[in-house]
Amino acid sequence: MRVPRHLPALALLGIFPLLLPSGGAQENGSELQVWVHPPNPLILSGDSVVLNCSTNCPTQASIGLETRLPKSVEDQGTNWKTFRLRNVTRDDSPFCFVNCPTKNQSNTRTHIMVYEPPRKMKLDLEPSQEQSWIPVGQNFSVSCQVTGGRPRENLKMVLRRGDQEISSQLVPKNTLDTAFVKFYPTASREDNEANFSCHASLDLRPKGLKLYQNSSVPRKLYTFALAPEPPVLVAPKLLEAGTKEQVSCEMDKLFPVEKAHIRLTWGGQVLTQVDVTQHADVLRATATIMAAAEEGEADKELTCSVSLGGETRTKSENLTVYIFPQPSLVASGPIQEGNRVNLTCEARSRARVQINGAPPDEPNRISLIVGEKDNGRLFTCQAFLKLREETLQKNRSLELNVQFPPKLDEECPGNWNWQEGTEQTLRCAARGNPAPTVQCVPESQQNGMPLGLPHRVTRDHNGTYHCTAENSLGKAVKVVTVNVEFQDVNWTPIVISILVFLFVASVLISLGYLYYRQQRIRSYELRKAEEERNMKLINSEVKA
Repeated sequence: MRVPRHLPALALLGIFPLLLPSGGAQENGSELQVWVHPPNPLILSGDSVVLNCSTNCPTQASIGLETRLPKSVEDQGTNWKTFRLRNVTRDDSPFCFVNCPTKNQSNTRTHIMVYEPPRKMKLDLEPSQEQSWIPVGQNFSVSCQVTGGRPRENLKMVLRRGDQEISSQLVPKNTLDTAFVKFYPTASREDNEANFSCHASLDLRPKGLKLYQNSSVPRKLYTFALAPEPPVLVAPKLLEAGTKEQVSCEMDKLFPVEKAHIRLTWGGQVLTQVDVTQHADVLRATATIMAAAEEGEADKELTCSVSLGGETRTKSENLTVYIFPQPSLVASGPIQEGNRVNLTCEARSRARVQINGAPPDEPNRISLIVGEKDNGRLFTCQAFLKLREETLQKNRSLELNVQFPPKLDEECPGNWNWQEGTEQTLRCAARGNPAPTVQCVPESQQNGMPLGLPHRVTRDHNGTYHCTAENSLGKAVKVVTVNVEFQDVNWTPIVISILVFLFVASVLISLGYLYYRQQRIRSYELRKAEEERNMKLINSEVKA
């Protein structure tokens, strides 16, 4: 029972007689007794409490209160005395003692229990950082600190994630004013960016008071998953100076992938033109690297770093930058029919070269006497360079341009047989390098036929043509004969046929006319006879 500190001490006097034994009992010689009221009080920390010590001593008794708390006497009577204990902040067990002249001494003890709502709450995460990242699957420590919250046997500490209770513990007894409770939950993906808080509950309802609660300021937790393996770096071992290559870096099993950072460095320089993509728990970065031709040959390091939750995974690869130009393939001397031409292939010192068709003992040289058949012939020089267990290859090709004088053979037939009146084309082609010009001129120099153009043939085209092909190396001449087949016309049969035709036609026309005239005269005479007969019949009827 809690006694309010503003209750006047005199108001307690009416209670005391109820607590005292009857006078008859005292006179019968009962033993000396001492009472404390209220028994075992429960008070708020910092409040005052008034304790009344009373006795059954029948005479004026000496009454005192033994306590380590500051006290003062409020009031007293023959067999009672009240004491005020001020600013009570801790539990205490004072006892009342009585010296009775007739019954010697006696005492009794009470227990003052101080209660205090949880005043100050604090949550600490370990490791204690501004932004705490905990690996998924790892236990982490949460320390809940509470100031106040007494009596401790009635104080329970709860760890919450949002509004969900994760774990709870009773606060240990006999702790100082500030108590600590530690929880060791296992980090999960659901914990990421969740607010954790400590919640204290002091339940004094069984003691006639109420439930006192308080919570700490929420603390956001960040969980992450980062595989122990390094990222997968895809890059070539070799990079030719002056060329570009695409490289990529990929890391999977990342959570949360959107919080991860990926970085590519090339030769100690951070690549800025990087394309970063996310898919599920996979983070991927692609970039294009290039080594300038003037940098020369060197080994340069390509590094990929993936960071999440304060941890980093790194993978590095050495790329060899090399210079490997195409080999040179040259031909010596004028390349003309009948001349000897030497082909030579050269490459950088470490490269091995081979010309197709070259002898094994001298693979970089070929010597041959060229002719028309070699014109357009393709020679290829292959250069091989071995770097980091890889064999590189570069090729250089050369097409022979063999010069030779004009030649007229199959491309310019010697005889042409045509029918007069048909459309024909006079064709005469020549081989040669440079390409020759070709002309076909008739021997008569009169009715020549144009070369290469369709033309209607007449008997005047019959005759001999001189075809000439010429280039800077010479000239070729060929005689071509054009035979035009035709027939002469005999006019006598034609004239006789025409006269006979005209005679027959005139006879037929005369006979036709006579037949027509006779038919017309006969028809007229029949019509006249019919008319005369009809007139006679009409006249005879009139007379009758």
